[in-house]
Amino acid sequence: MTKEQIINALKEAAKPYDSYYIEDEVKQAMMQLPEPFELVEPILEIIGLNPTVDFGMPGDLVHYVESFSEKGYEELLIASVKKNPTAHNIWMVHRCYNDVENSLREEFKSLITELKTDSSVSQGIKEVIDEFSW
Repeated sequence: MTKEQIINALKEAAKPYDSYYIEDEVKQAMMQLPEPFELVEPILEIIGLNPTVDFGMPGDLVHYVESFSEKGYEELLIASVKKNPTAHNIWMVHRCYNDVENSLREEFKSLITELKTDSSVSQGIKEVIDEFSW
């Protein structure tokens, strides 16, 4: 599978109000990509654009992107959350924030503060933020 075919399969697997499932063929193709980091941004976009999908806790997509921790994943996560905050990606930020060794810990806190004071962010997202200790 090409990168584009993988991304399309990942997008098609996002079904509103349903659990997210990745076919084994797609998982294998993801692992065989020469540059697997290239999937991180599209995966974060899928999560950001599908707030009603149950991606799991943490789920295959989160496991995949977290494998690039301290390799550019966190910066892409911050940009994605700024663009489309959802309950799931706020939870992902909290997972990163809980790692006291993470070099971007203060940036996660700053992102959350920014979201809480942004009038364009829904009350529902602000309530999700308040469920966590920052």
